Amino acid sequence: MMSDGFDYSALYFADAGGSSKLKGKLRGANAAIYRYSSWLQQREDSLRIANQRILELIGERDAYRDLATAMVQELGQPNPVLTVVENRDARREFFEKRKQEAIEAALAANPNVRFL
Repeated sequence: MMSDGFDYSALYFADAGGSSKLKGKLRGANAAIYRYSSWLQQREDSLRIANQRILELIGERDAYRDLATAMVQELGQPNPVLTVVENRDARREFFEKRKQEAIEAALAANPNVRFL
């Protein structure tokens, strides 16, 4: 067998060493991307939860105001649906309906709130 004098084993080990370094850098980059995407997903989830709570508070605020206004307006001519203490279910239904309407109005005024 003739030898050309070149040490091919050194070339093989050098190539393998470079490959493992690149694989290590690739794993590090993939880990960094995963950490960033996890962080980004957590922030998006937090914003989504906060925006939903803001919408609920807007709805509750408007519903309480409207219920109180309706009850005060009818003190002169009491409406048993809103002013009789025992009729909590009707007041609750009025409140929930008005709350949903206020949330829909807030979304209509600023549809981007849902996607922040």
